[in-house]
Parts: sequence; structure tokens; C-alpha cells
Amino acid sequence: MPLYVSIPLVVVIWLAIGLGAAVWLGRRGYRDRKWYLIGAALGPLFVPIALERGREQNRVVERTPMADATPAGPDGTVTVVVGVDGSEESDRSVRDAARLFGGGGTRVVLVMAIDPDVVEFHDDTERDRCRSLLADRADWFPRSSPVVEIASGRPGHALLEVARQESADVVVVGRRGRGLSHRMLGSVAEHVTRHSPAPVLLAGPVAGR
Repeated sequence: MPLYVSIPLVVVIWLAIGLGAAVWLGRRGYRDRKWYLIGAALGPLFVPIALERGREQNRVVERTPMADATPAGPDGTVTVVVGVDGSEESDRSVRDAARLFGGGGTRVVLVMAIDPDVVEFHDDTERDRCRSLLADRADWFPRSSPVVEIASGRPGHALLEVARQESADVVVVGRRGRGLSHRMLGSVAEHVTRHSPAPVLLAGPVAGR
């Protein structure tokens, strides 16, 4: 094979392997674009790094019961877990949950998933942003005080992990992710719908969409 053909071919293969590993890592919850740059630079050398980091398990890293939050466990209490990410669809799901489950006898848990890098590298700015967003959405439940949780990992998997831990009776999530047609389920909604241990309520499309 001529040198002028083999060199570009090697470069293409190098980039494809590295970027493929970065895409796989992104699906594991690592959303920082720096991983794509690192993957492109390291190529096949990035594969073991991605595999090692991708072993990080979905887990709750912060749990804060709001004032007067309904305790877990009493007979007749319905536990509702709601996914939050600040998007329009997510906000619609929070409003739907507040309208349907915001009364007495309901225990609401608001969950937001963060990139594992935020936990590992102690990114207090991002964690403060998440805390502020969750506290604001908790105020949308005027007749109850939700528990708020920050979880690390893939959003869909982290949401389901919280649902299992909290013994959720209902899981509420936005119908789609950013930029997708309202006729399609987003990856988070699809995963939650397929694997949830409890019934799932999908928020409708935002008005005008």
C-alpha cells in the first residue's frame, strides 16, 4: 500500500477508535467535551482509560430532605420520584408532578444527575448550581416539601437507582431530551420507561412544540 494512502488510513483508524471510546464514555455519564479531545489524541491508548472510568457506578452523592419533608414509610404515603435537569421538558414534568402529587399523603423526591467528573474533581460550582436548581424546583410544590437528591452517573440509570432506593410508587420524567422531536422519546425517558420498577409518567410536550 502506498505511503500516501497508508498514513491517512492509520490516522482515520486512530481517530475512530479514540472517538468511539469517548462516545462510549459519554453514554456512561461523562459529558465533558474534553474526553473527545483526549480520545482523538490518544486513539487506541484511550480505550483502557475509558473502560476504567466507565466502571463508575451510579450513586447518590448528596441527599437533602427539605424542611418538613414527608418521612418515608408511613402507610398510605405515595412516593413520587421526579427527574430534574433544568430543561423545558424536565420543568414540564416537575409542574405535572406538583399538580398531580403536590397534596398531602405524598412524598416527593427530586433527582438531578451530574457528571461523575464533578464528584471526582470536587467541582463545587457545578454542585452549587444543581443545589440551587433543585431548591428552586422544590418551591413548585407549595403543599409539600420534597426531598432533593444529587446522583452521579447516567441520568436514566441514576434516576432508576434512586427510584429503587426510595421504593418509588411513581416515576415522573420529561418525554424527550433537548433537540429531539416531540414524537420521539429521549434516551433517558426510553430507558426509564423500559426498566422502571414503578409506573412511569411522561410529561407532555411543551406548549407550542
